[in-house]
Amino acid sequence: MKFQAKTMAALVAATFIAGVACASGGASGPAVTYAVQGNIGEVIVNPYKVAPLTAVIRNGGYELKDVEVRIVPKMNGQEIKYKVSDRQLKTNAGIPIFGLYPDYLNTVEVSYTRLFNGKAEKFSDTYQFYAPPVYTRSNGMPRQKGTMFDTEVHTVHPDFKDRLYLVGNQLSPIAPQGARFAWNNPSGGALEWAYNSNIGIIDTTGAVRWYLLDILLNEPSDPWSSGYMMGFQQTKDGALTWGFGQRYVKYDLLGREIFNRLLPPQYSDYSHAFDNAENGHSFLRVANADYRRPDGKRV
Repeated sequence: MKFQAKTMAALVAATFIAGVACASGGASGPAVTYAVQGNIGEVIVNPYKVAPLTAVIRNGGYELKDVEVRIVPKMNGQEIKYKVSDRQLKTNAGIPIFGLYPDYLNTVEVSYTRLFNGKAEKFSDTYQFYAPPVYTRSNGMPRQKGTMFDTEVHTVHPDFKDRLYLVGNQLSPIAPQGARFAWNNPSGGALEWAYNSNIGIIDTTGAVRWYLLDILLNEPSDPWSSGYMMGFQQTKDGALTWGFGQRYVKYDLLGREIFNRLLPPQYSDYSHAFDNAENGHSFLRVANADYRRPDGKRV
């Protein structure tokens, strides 16, 4: 027993000493080993998981000012160019990138002022990185022939050539996973509206420049996250609000969750309308989850 105890003590001591001696990011200190292209930090594509055609160029520990982004268009494509607020730079710990092309090696140009140790330096960097193809859930039927969206543009008015359009589409028929249950307490409702949602943004050439990876938010086989997505509005802060099934949500265009809430127990079956008032309140079109009619029947 004494021999075993000494052996165990020796093993513990050896493990402790080995841990202290570890280098390259172990217990002896941190290591920064990721690759960078420009003069700040690394590129993280789809930083919040649900908006695959977005990215963040991390600030690399620097303070950034006067940031401007340009997504270099494909040949005969539409340019996306924008300035970035200080609030967004701090919220995302870097430069938010919106409007990438799917299944494409994108070129992104950024200009900015980098502040460090009282010194201000101006940079113009060019980044290249790939964004994967659009993913769309299959509803198992032959009429669905591809992912979102195959858009043919016939005419673009010059005044609208730099516009972006949010498109909401529902795949019909209803996803079979969601057709396996319905409300029965106290009576039926819209729970079985379990369509798969295609939510994307297209430019005036018809190219998809943003889409929502809805499978991470919306699960037809779960009554609390099922339902098709409707009532999209963009709020003053640039984020999107909408509802589906038993939920109402708000996410920004990088896919960062601001809130994702169940309806209060008194209500059920959101549909169509999520209106944001000027005072910050919101109005949702929902049903009463348990309403007693004058004849005594509960619906």
